[in-house]
Amino acid sequence: MKMILRWGGIAMIAAGAVLAAVFFFSGPPAPEGELALRMDVKEKVISGAYKTYGVKGAPLPMWAAKTVFRNTMNGRVTNLKVRYRATEYSDWCSWHTYVAVDPGQTVVDLYHPIFSSSCAKLTSRAPSELQMECEYTDPLGQKRQTSETRPLTVLSRYEFIFSDLTSEERTGMFQDNVTYSPLLAAWVSRSDDVVSRLASMANKKAGGVGASGSDEDCIKVMAALYEIMRTIHISYQHPPALVDKSLSYDIKLVQSLQYPRDTIHKRSGTCIDLAILYAAMLNSINIDPYLVVIDGHCFPMAKTPSGKLVPVEATGVGDGYDKAMSFEQAVKSAVKTWQEVNQSGRFVLVDVRQSWMDGVANPELEAMPPDILEKWGIVALVERPAAAAAPAVRPAARPAAPAGPGTQAAPPGVSVAGRWAYTLRTGDGRSVQGLFDISARGGRLQMIATSSYQMMGQDGRAHQFQERNNFVGALTGQTLMAQCDNAFYTMDGQSVPPQGLPLQLNLMLSPDGRSMQGQVANSMGMSAAIYLQKQ
Repeated sequence: MKMILRWGGIAMIAAGAVLAAVFFFSGPPAPEGELALRMDVKEKVISGAYKTYGVKGAPLPMWAAKTVFRNTMNGRVTNLKVRYRATEYSDWCSWHTYVAVDPGQTVVDLYHPIFSSSCAKLTSRAPSELQMECEYTDPLGQKRQTSETRPLTVLSRYEFIFSDLTSEERTGMFQDNVTYSPLLAAWVSRSDDVVSRLASMANKKAGGVGASGSDEDCIKVMAALYEIMRTIHISYQHPPALVDKSLSYDIKLVQSLQYPRDTIHKRSGTCIDLAILYAAMLNSINIDPYLVVIDGHCFPMAKTPSGKLVPVEATGVGDGYDKAMSFEQAVKSAVKTWQEVNQSGRFVLVDVRQSWMDGVANPELEAMPPDILEKWGIVALVERPAAAAAPAVRPAARPAAPAGPGTQAAPPGVSVAGRWAYTLRTGDGRSVQGLFDISARGGRLQMIATSSYQMMGQDGRAHQFQERNNFVGALTGQTLMAQCDNAFYTMDGQSVPPQGLPLQLNLMLSPDGRSMQGQVANSMGMSAAIYLQKQ
């Protein structure tokens, strides 16, 4: 019996050893469940406001990615670390660390990317990827890793979207459609010499009064800013993508925006472009600027020293000529609109300076030559004699001096309307012949230049080219200045996109009114001598 018990004891001990060995080598049972994650990505990056994404305390939800982690395991996850990057436009961010995630607990991780300034140089949208990496320690002490990649589109610096909310997230309120409206402040140039110089010219026209002295002085300067937009013939341009001409923009579309310097150069813009330019000029002479975003429209507003808000209908500049409103009419129209939207509540008021303080910073723009307003012909328009103000339009890049002492006026009865043959001679000795058909309407000249010529292509073969360039200009004294923004070109009968627009034309009329000579230049800095003879 003792032997049996002894052996039985040995058997029990052996069995225990086997069980202990099994437990030792297999370890505790694997935890059930997983560390589940879901990553949401803002698929479009507004590169014009790229600096705002890195501001975590901004009033707008400017995260680029949001990852939700949920611990569905029956044990604690420790040392959860997450990091992100947007390929080509940001480096890996620092690790976001969470010490522990208990069973059933959820962690929401936001990525506010610090984009590189290369975003501000994009003139067309670019594809990218948003990458996420995470690692953690599971309840058994094992380190685990996972990653996710999502497509990303970086918009050009001119493109803008009004809302980041999906259709499912929108409640039907107007404000849900324009959540990104404060980002418009990124296009209102805070310190651009091009804008500051133009605003200073306007202030000089107003007598150099201080806009912050009184409401009366402030409104006087505001009027001068509006008038200088008319003086240089900035015109309202309706977005071509819209079908409904009663609207100035469509919040459902990607909106193309111009910086103030672009609107000055092109002398045209949409309602938002004109509002942005006016707001930038207001700021440069120390008037608080605002933008009012409503259904399909945008207009600027200023705060006077007493705190009164004065709206201005910037599209009142019309076509830059006969269809323009006076400043008083532009204010009256905007006041009516402002009162209407205050009753409906369908508007967003963008405090431009407050938005800047909240982190909506301007992107870097290229440095411009100090005499750029002279090269664009702006100074010649602003400083010309008042008598010549009515007929003048967009000038050439190299304008002649305005009429003054020692400058001959055009002979009485001489008209430039009619057909003119022209010869264009380039610096390398080539010449092109064509025709100018000139007609006069009021103080404006419509000038259609046509030509047909052969030129060697990059394929080494001669091709037949035809051009039609539509100029708009004016004759001041004996100086004719015009600009072409619209052209139609063909090569071997097939339409090809025009290059180098706008074209600038600067001509001097002969005393007998039968010939003109001067220069034509394109936006790429190329120029050629031109000679016209009346037929």
